[in-house]
Amino acid sequence: MEGKWITDQLRWKIMSCKMRIEQLKQTICKGNEEMKKNSEGLLKTKEKNQKLYSRAQRHQEKKEKIQRHNRKLGDLVEKKTNDLRSHYERLASLRRSHILELTSVIFPIDEVKTGMRDPADVSSESDSAMTSSTVSKLAEARRTTYLSGRWVCDDHNGDTSISITGPWISLPNNGDYSAYYNWVEEKKTTQGPDMEHNNPAHTISAALCYATQLVNILSHILDVNLPKKLCNSEFCGENLSKQKFTRAVKKLNTNILYLCFSQHVNLDQLQPLHTLRNLMYLVSSNSEHLGRSGPFEVRADLEESMEFVDPGVAGESDESGDEHISDEETDLGTDWENLPSPRFCDIPSQPVEVSQSQSTQVSPPIASSSAGGMISSAAASVTSWFKAYTGHR
Repeated sequence: MEGKWITDQLRWKIMSCKMRIEQLKQTICKGNEEMKKNSEGLLKTKEKNQKLYSRAQRHQEKKEKIQRHNRKLGDLVEKKTNDLRSHYERLASLRRSHILELTSVIFPIDEVKTGMRDPADVSSESDSAMTSSTVSKLAEARRTTYLSGRWVCDDHNGDTSISITGPWISLPNNGDYSAYYNWVEEKKTTQGPDMEHNNPAHTISAALCYATQLVNILSHILDVNLPKKLCNSEFCGENLSKQKFTRAVKKLNTNILYLCFSQHVNLDQLQPLHTLRNLMYLVSSNSEHLGRSGPFEVRADLEESMEFVDPGVAGESDESGDEHISDEETDLGTDWENLPSPRFCDIPSQPVEVSQSQSTQVSPPIASSSAGGMISSAAASVTSWFKAYTGHR
């Protein structure tokens, strides 16, 4: 019995060992399979890494190539920028030489002392009762100008005049051109040879005409598009009314200021009402930016100050309807004949009796009654429109 029990124990041990061996074999097989899968995954990962490494190398080469290309482009851009700057400098120098030659030979602009006495001194001599405070206030008022929304002191106001093309053609430095339309009004009431010989309007209109020509030539040389269109003959020919004259002067001053802005003229020197003085600062040989190209800033406050050239003119309207001019007309200039715009009227659907009687005189008789009625209606419509149009003229 004891031997049998020992045999059974050994058999159970052998069976358990076999089971453990079988389990170990299965575990080893699973481990081998997992190792095989991991090896395959490792190989795939290595291949992927190899591809990524190759792609990274290609990207690095592309990056270096792009960097080299960017450096070449940067060098090229720098070279082109230097070339452009040198071209701009040569262009500015050429423009400057042309402008200086133009303003020294054809359109010389100089400052002329008028030798006018101070109105305060004259009034103090004529009126002994005037106090010294009143005299000083008059002198101070004479030397002030409305600029950029405020009154500023102007030492040149009234003491000098600026000449163009010669000392005999000059403009008042303070921008007061009232002598022009005052002479025009006086000429309407007074006729005589003295009115033609002693004519301040000739000097003022000639100076403004030369200034307009010079501004248009400068805009062509400097390649600057002017904001206002003003033809060279604006101040020539017939005597302009006060409204037309003031509007033309405002346009000229606006164009001059625009050119000054484009050439970076010192803004402290500019005053909107001083036509030729601003032009003199623009073409001065001391202007370091004369002939430049590029963007610039426009000072709106200086342009707004020009509204105070003659505040009463803006609200005035001429007695004659022909004196009224629109912005479109003045912007296009007066070199071409300006035709009146037609005032269209409603064309009646049925011809009235008067039109019908007139249409019978225009259109010949037609055999067909329906065709004759249509043509008569059309002729009556055209006739009524023509009469209304010519009647408004």
